[in-house]
Amino acid sequence: MFGIENRQTAALKKQVADLEAIVAAVHRSQAVIEFELDGTIIDANDNFLATMGYRLEDIKGRRHSMFVPPEDAGGAEYARFWERLRAGEAFADAFRRVGAGGAEIWIRGSYNPVLDAEGRPYKIIKFATDITEIRQRQAASNAARDDAEAAQALVVSALGEGLERVAVGDLSVRIQAAFPGGFDRIRQDFNRSVESLSKAMAAINGAADSLRMGAGEIAAAAQDLSRRTEQQAASLEETAAAMDQITATVRRSADDSQQAASAASGARLDAVRSGEVMRDAVVAMAEIEASSSQVGTIIGVIDEIAFQTNLLALNAGVEAARAGEAGRGFAVVAQEVRSLAQRSAEAAREIKALISTSGQQVARGVRLVTETGQALDGIVDKVADIDTLLVAISRSTQEQAQGLHQVSTAINHMDHVTQQNAAMVEETTAAAANMETETRNLATLVGHFQISRADQGDMPRVLAA
Repeated sequence: MFGIENRQTAALKKQVADLEAIVAAVHRSQAVIEFELDGTIIDANDNFLATMGYRLEDIKGRRHSMFVPPEDAGGAEYARFWERLRAGEAFADAFRRVGAGGAEIWIRGSYNPVLDAEGRPYKIIKFATDITEIRQRQAASNAARDDAEAAQALVVSALGEGLERVAVGDLSVRIQAAFPGGFDRIRQDFNRSVESLSKAMAAINGAADSLRMGAGEIAAAAQDLSRRTEQQAASLEETAAAMDQITATVRRSADDSQQAASAASGARLDAVRSGEVMRDAVVAMAEIEASSSQVGTIIGVIDEIAFQTNLLALNAGVEAARAGEAGRGFAVVAQEVRSLAQRSAEAAREIKALISTSGQQVARGVRLVTETGQALDGIVDKVADIDTLLVAISRSTQEQAQGLHQVSTAINHMDHVTQQNAAMVEETTAAAANMETETRNLATLVGHFQISRADQGDMPRVLAA
């Protein structure tokens, strides 16, 4: 019996020793403080006192609220906290506490109700670890984060306002106030970007104005060219029709000239033949003139014969008168011969007068026929000249007809090409008008941007950060 009690006592002592060792280990590593159920401080180990900066006699018998910030100690939440502890509920969390001299201390601890044998809480033990440095680092980190967030907010706000200005076309905006830290590079890049965009838009605006003016001039020139091309096309069409008529007229003239040349050639042949006939007539008239001369000579011989016969009849009458009655019959014969000789002489004189007149007329006819022959020779020469001229005119007219046909073909081709050009000019005019409209639209779009005055020789408007 005694041996059993000794073993139990030894075991109990061992358990107590283990518990004391555990408690000692906890006290070495943890800040420990004990409270009554109403929050009155019972005891605190060295770790807790060192953490809070107090001595035990400074805190023993005082309330837990001395470690709680005043704004929290008087609140309903703090009262509820102790009600729950008294009800046996444990809490573990990070808590902000007030140390000696009002120092802010952060601890990570657990509030543990200690139960009696009947399971009712009778005190509170708090095990805590000082995390003030960690919290300070976190606070510093949070402050840095807050500063960074504030800086980011400042940057985002300034950039947002600047981009909003840019979005509505205001390229004169600049962020003047420096951004904190490395964010200032963003401000500089933004200002340079907007400045470059402002210069680009200013250049585009100038180019759009020049393009608009050029497009207007092109459109006006295209319209004028279209109008003149239409007029030219109409003129060429009329010219082509006139040339066709002229070509047909010249072709008919060429045909008529060819026929006239043929007729002139026939007239030339007829005139040559007429000249030959006239030459033959001149020869015949010369022969008639010669025959008339011979007849006159013969008539002269007959007149001399009649004169001689008359003399002979006169002599015979004289001799018959001398013969008397015997010569009466011979006297009658002589008288008849004498009468016949007188009539022959008269007839010869009349014939001679007629032959003389006929000779004069033949001579006049020869002269006229000669003149007619000469005139016919002149006509033959003139007809030959006319024939030559008509042949040349016919050849020239044929060449003119061919040339006019070629000119008419060329003009028709030019008319076709001009019609095509007129269509192309109309398309060009439409394209120029469309380009002018698009250029005006471009100028309108560019006009929505407010260009920096610095790009126009003045200072830009500055956007405050």
